[in-house]
Amino acid sequence: MADNFLEKHYEEYEAKRNALQQSNRLGKKHVSRLHRFSASIEGIDLPTVFTDPFNYTPHPLCQLAADEVMLFIDSHPEWHEELKLGKMFGVLVVKNVVGKLGFLAAFSGLLNRQNDISYFVPAVYDMLNPNGHFKTEEREISEINKIIDGLTGDDKSEIVATLKQERKRRSIALQTWLFEQFIMLNSRGERKNLIEIFQEQEQHMPPGGAGECAAPKLLQYAFLNKLQPIAMAEFWWGNSPKGEERIHGHFYPACEQKCRAILSFMLN
Repeated sequence: MADNFLEKHYEEYEAKRNALQQSNRLGKKHVSRLHRFSASIEGIDLPTVFTDPFNYTPHPLCQLAADEVMLFIDSHPEWHEELKLGKMFGVLVVKNVVGKLGFLAAFSGLLNRQNDISYFVPAVYDMLNPNGHFKTEEREISEINKIIDGLTGDDKSEIVATLKQERKRRSIALQTWLFEQFIMLNSRGERKNLIEIFQEQEQHMPPGGAGECAAPKLLQYAFLNKLQPIAMAEFWWGNSPKGEERIHGHFYPACEQKCRAILSFMLN
């Protein structure tokens, strides 16, 4: 993969970061999901084929887009402590209906306990809605745990066993329901939920967190908003996770377990 892009442009990076931090202090907020390149992209040829998410060298446009996203991240010190643990971010270079180039940005999972931060594309499905089915049922399952913890008496073990079975049944049902809400869109305009996608790949249930990575979010937003994907890349921010080497600022392929089946469908 490519070398750390920031190391080659450190002085420019510092100047832009300081300007962004000053903008944040003045209360200016980024609200657009589609971003223009602040650096000149004149003379950069477009790729002839779209990125293979699992085996690629970042296109120069992706490097420029990632540089701008890194600047944006670094201008938000309230995220820094959380991001020390490490997180994957992604960029997708796109062309709009009139042929203008820009880029989208995304983060995997949650950031600052949120799945929708205006600079980035939103989650495919908002599971954090406090009044939605997922959170409502999640709270009710948590109540079963409280009942179990509060039980006393001779017949406790039989009741606990029954409650644990009920908790397991409802947890499985809720996870299945959630996967059905992740309705993915592909380049042909076809729609399938995660269970359908993984079953077609001769897999059973999707793994936990499927559909929440950066790459599927980026493509979903592009297809929903009639933006043509040109090139994509994902980079790591923060420390390495346990048992796996990740270098801050470097680019990496999409994850196999969660994303192979999904991206195979979306890029059909």
